[in-house]
Amino acid sequence: MLPFGYVLRNLLRRAPRSAATLGGIAATTLLVVAMYAFAAALHTAAGTGARPDLALVLGVSAEVDLVRSVIARGSAEIAAAAAPGVLTVGGARAASVELHIATRKGEQIGLLRGVTPAAYLVHDEVQVVDGREPRGPREVMVGALAGARMGLPAAALAVGQTLELERTEFTIVGRFAARGTAYEAEVWGHLTDVMQATRREDVSCVALRLRDPAQFAELSLFANRRLDLEIAALPASELYAAVAASLQPIATMAHWLCVLAVVAGAFACANTMFAAVLTRTRELGTLRALGHAPMAIAWSLLQESLLLAFLGGAIGVLVALAIGEIGLRCPMGALRLQADATSRAIGLGAALVSGGLGGIVPALRAIRQPLVEALSGRT
Repeated sequence: MLPFGYVLRNLLRRAPRSAATLGGIAATTLLVVAMYAFAAALHTAAGTGARPDLALVLGVSAEVDLVRSVIARGSAEIAAAAAPGVLTVGGARAASVELHIATRKGEQIGLLRGVTPAAYLVHDEVQVVDGREPRGPREVMVGALAGARMGLPAAALAVGQTLELERTEFTIVGRFAARGTAYEAEVWGHLTDVMQATRREDVSCVALRLRDPAQFAELSLFANRRLDLEIAALPASELYAAVAASLQPIATMAHWLCVLAVVAGAFACANTMFAAVLTRTRELGTLRALGHAPMAIAWSLLQESLLLAFLGGAIGVLVALAIGEIGLRCPMGALRLQADATSRAIGLGAALVSGGLGGIVPALRAIRQPLVEALSGRT
């Protein structure tokens, strides 16, 4: 086998071309990491409400569309108080009457949720990380990704700042996190304040946390019998499954972009290695004439390609780590893109696959050339 130092020396001999290839592989690796992280974030956010113990009571005509759901507030409060199978925590029922609104101010589009104190029993993923939850009039707390959703800097959503929603000034009294969920893109306020600001007399849904998922049958029977309330019950998993299905084409496209990035990286490595083979035809022929096995020479060329791909992939991964987390606006709110260990490993693996694919053909070409032609320098 040829020494590994020979591989390193050859890479340095063509430094400009190697540097250009490193940059290309780093860019494709960064793209793979970003696309995989994006697809994973979509999957996580869409599966947020897939908890088996979470159920929703919607308007009878809403089917599985939470945005179009309309329930009279009185009917919603009756359903929250009388629905069977609801979990009780400290004497309080985990039944949250909620209003979901998409609010706009110029180019800023936010997601506003009006809630009651019971919401924190139902959505226990939500944790206040700064300040407190809304208690007084016209107070709100904002999610960690609300700024990304609305296109506002973090300083504009700090505790103590004022936020104008629906032509009403609200005071930000807290910030909350619900890592990996779509809740983080929302602004939460007291239900009555949100209804007054939006001039709504109805609400969107009642979110219920059941003692046992098997009790959903009782809840569905209750909703079907109370024709006067004009409500329908469905598991939250069914609603979010529909959301996940609508986002699946986007996730699939992200995965295909990863495949295309691997192909592009393979072409970059192949281009570099073909150039290396053509400029070193006589040298490679001399090595064969000195007794080095053709497969040893092919393995040396493949090592060059793999090393180049590994270094480029490592640079791409390090750039992804340096960038850190990014809040990205999406149709369902906002996503938190993070180069976690899985996405980094896949990115580096994609770079190595590119290097392997790009190095095989030039290596085979080098050892299949007749020795006489190689020694004469013919390309």
